[in-house]
Amino acid sequence: MDGRTVVLAPDSRELLLDALRPPAGCSLDRAVATTFTLDLETALTVPLAFAGFRLDEQPDPIEVMQSLRGMSDRIDIFCQAGAIGAGRWPSDLVALLEDVVHEVERPRPGHIFHPKTWVLRFRNESQETSYRLLVLSRNLTADRSWDTILWLDGRSAARINESSEPLARYIRALPELAATPVSPDRHEVLTELAEELRRVEWELPSGVRKVRFHPIGLPYARRFPVEEHFSGYRKLVISAFVREGAIRRIFPPRSGRRYALISRGAELDGLPEDALEHVDVYELDPTASLAGDDPDGEADGSFFTQLHAKVFVVERNKRAHLFVGSANATDAGLSQNVEFLCELEGPKRTLGVDALVGEDSPLRAMLTPYDRSTECRDDPASVDGRAIENLLIDIAGGIRFRTTVTEESEGWVARIAADEAPRRIPDGACVTIAPHNRPDETHPLDPAAPLDVELPPCELADITAFLRLSASRTVKGKLLERSTVVCSQLEGSPDDRFRQIFARQIDTPEKFLRLLALLIGLASGTVTEIAVNGEGSGRWAGGAGQGVLELLARALAESPESIDHLDEIIEHLRRSPLGREVLPPGWDDVWLPVLEARRAMRAEAS
Repeated sequence: MDGRTVVLAPDSRELLLDALRPPAGCSLDRAVATTFTLDLETALTVPLAFAGFRLDEQPDPIEVMQSLRGMSDRIDIFCQAGAIGAGRWPSDLVALLEDVVHEVERPRPGHIFHPKTWVLRFRNESQETSYRLLVLSRNLTADRSWDTILWLDGRSAARINESSEPLARYIRALPELAATPVSPDRHEVLTELAEELRRVEWELPSGVRKVRFHPIGLPYARRFPVEEHFSGYRKLVISAFVREGAIRRIFPPRSGRRYALISRGAELDGLPEDALEHVDVYELDPTASLAGDDPDGEADGSFFTQLHAKVFVVERNKRAHLFVGSANATDAGLSQNVEFLCELEGPKRTLGVDALVGEDSPLRAMLTPYDRSTECRDDPASVDGRAIENLLIDIAGGIRFRTTVTEESEGWVARIAADEAPRRIPDGACVTIAPHNRPDETHPLDPAAPLDVELPPCELADITAFLRLSASRTVKGKLLERSTVVCSQLEGSPDDRFRQIFARQIDTPEKFLRLLALLIGLASGTVTEIAVNGEGSGRWAGGAGQGVLELLARALAESPESIDHLDEIIEHLRRSPLGREVLPPGWDDVWLPVLEARRAMRAEAS
C-alpha cells in the first residue's frame, strides 16, 4: 500500500490514524472531517495522530491534553446531529472538543448527513503547503467493520483545477449545514481552505488517468445522475445497505448483461428476487477471517466480517470507473442524503470488476454465493429501535440546547435550556436529558413546554457542554431505549475551567513531572524526560532535580509564557490537600527562585 490507493484487499488494511499523520518534515495546519456517526473517545485520538503520538504507546491524559490544546483550534468535525455515540464518559478532556464538533441537522426530512471525508492542509518549515484528501466508507468510531479508504496527496498549482471544483464547493457548504452557527473565525478559515482546494493538483494512484469528485445532496445542487455515471456493460456494486429502487436503476432489468453485487445477507433478503436477475450475488463468508495472517501479531479473535464498504465499479469504453465513498446503493444514498463519492478512471486490469472480484482476487476468497434465507435475519425489534433513533435525530437537529454556567456559594451551577419544545414526541415515548458525565441527573423533555432545568452544584471541571439525550418506549412489553449525545452551546464558563480540567489529570508527583517536561519541552521544541522513581517522588530534587532546574531555566530564556501557564496550574493544585500532595517534596526550593525571576522579567518589560 503506497498511501494513495483504495484499500480493498482484506489483507491490506490501512489505519485511519496512519493516514492522518503529517508527512515527514510537516505539521498539521488545518483539518476538516465529516462523518455520520461520531464516537467522542475515538475523536480524542485524532489530535494524537497529528501530534505524532501512537495509540500503542498508550499516552497518558497529560499528553492527550497537551496535544488537544495545540490541535483543537485547527480541527473541525461535522457529524449528523443525534448520531454522536452515548457510550461511557470517555474523559474530562472532551471539553476541548466542544468547539471542534459541529452537528448538522437533516438535509431534508427523513434523510441524513452521511459523508465520510478528511481534508488536511500541512505546512513544512518553509511554510510551503501540501494537502491530503481521505475519502472513506467508515465513520469516526471504533467500529471494526470492513471499509475502504482512498488517500490522495496534492499540491497547489498556478491554475484552477476544474476537477477539484466540486470538492471545494463541498467544503464551502459545510458551515452552512451546521445546526448551530460555526464561529466566524472557523467559518473564515474553512472558506479560505475551500478556495485553495480549487487549485490543488492531486497525485493519482498508478495507472489512474482522472479523478472526479461527487458531493451528493448539497442544497441547491444538481442531483447525482445515477444512470449517467453508472452506465456500462459490466458493473460491480459493494454496498452494506441496498434498496430495490437503486438496484433497479444501477442494474436495469432485461439488459442481457450480467452484473455482480456484494452486500449483507439480511439486506439481500429484503430485495425481490426479480431485482437480482442477471446479477451474481455474494455476501461475506461468515467462516472467513478478514484478519489475514495478522502480520502485526494483534489477533484477538475479532475479525472484520461485517461489511460496511461502498464501492461501485463500471466498465465502459474499454476503461473502468471506480467510485468509492459514503453512498450506499439506496435511493436515499444516491439522491437524498448528503454523501460524497470519489471517482477514479483507469485501466480495467487494476480498477475493473475482475480486479476486485475475479477468481484470483484476494476479496473473492472472502466471499460466498448468496443464498436467500427463509428466516428473518434481522431483530424484529430493530424497526422500533430505528424509530427511536430517528426521533433522537429529529430532536437533536431541531432544538438548540444551551448550558449556562454561574458560580454559586455551593459550587458551579449549570442550567440547561432550549428555546422550543420537542413537539413530535409520540405517545408512550419518554425523552430525557442529562449531562453526559452525570447521566443519573436526568430531566424529562415536555412536548408542551421548552426545557429549562437547573442542575445540582458541581466542581467547575465537571461542567460540560455535552448532554446525553435518551428516548425510551415500551413495545410489546419490552422496553426499548436509545441514547445519543448533543453538544449544547456553553455560556458563562470561565477560562479557568480548562486549567482545572488539566490540573485534575495530575494525581501523582510522577504525572506532575511529566506535565512539567511536556509543557516546557514542547514549548521549546524538545520533549525532555525527567527521571523519577516508581512513586514519582524521592530523590528528584537532589539528582533529577538538577535536570528540572535546567529545564525551568531554559524555559525562562526560550518560552517564558510556559512558566506563566505552569504557575496557574500549580496555584490550582495548592488550593486542595490532594493537589498539594501532588507537588513533589522540595518543589518550592526549585520553583520559587524561577517564579521570582519570571516576575522580575515581567516587571522589567512593563
